[in-house]
Amino acid sequence: MAYDYGPPACPLEETLTAIQEGLIREYRAECLPAHRRSPRRTRRLRRIRGWSREIEDLISQVGRVVRETLPRIERDTGHTFQGPDGLLRILMDTSTKRLFLDILAGFPEESLPVPAKDLGMLGRFPNDSRALALIGDVTLRLKVLSGPHGEVIDLAALSDRWGLHESRLGLACRHRPAGEPLLREKETLSRAVLGLIYIEGGTDALGGAVSLLGCGPGGATG
Repeated sequence: MAYDYGPPACPLEETLTAIQEGLIREYRAECLPAHRRSPRRTRRLRRIRGWSREIEDLISQVGRVVRETLPRIERDTGHTFQGPDGLLRILMDTSTKRLFLDILAGFPEESLPVPAKDLGMLGRFPNDSRALALIGDVTLRLKVLSGPHGEVIDLAALSDRWGLHESRLGLACRHRPAGEPLLREKETLSRAVLGLIYIEGGTDALGGAVSLLGCGPGGATG
């Protein structure tokens, strides 16, 4: 699958807010007094209300990432991101794909809260983490950590330092992993962030993170 890096049509937080507002409008337009609702209408209203709550949670999580996680990474690496959306796309959990695609399928195109292409794009965001992780991994090995110690890095600890896994958007929608699966997810997130830094700032920008590799939440080791 080709990886197409670039900004969304609108900032992610703005798009999510537009979705939530559209869902609220649709709920109000379709809402009838309880005694006049068919079972089908009741189920549909329940789905719309559930989607709205999930989007509200995502908006809150996005705000936390912008206030806390992104500045933490910028302070550590010395790299200023071009905007928050690159990191937000990385942190979008796979569980959100179902949410956006369900909303896309739940309305006629003319009634969607945002354009269909934007919902489809949001549904593809979880793929960005894996694609950027590959870029970050290859760049680290070939351009930054060459030599005999190129393999000796603790990417899971870097994820812990930045709070990446705890910052996943929509993670509460699925069972939280543990053990080896959790470790792999953390490593993928760290590689993806490093890949994003490389795309935005090149090898020099990525070099700012080298001293952090192999460190935990308290700072560099050894």
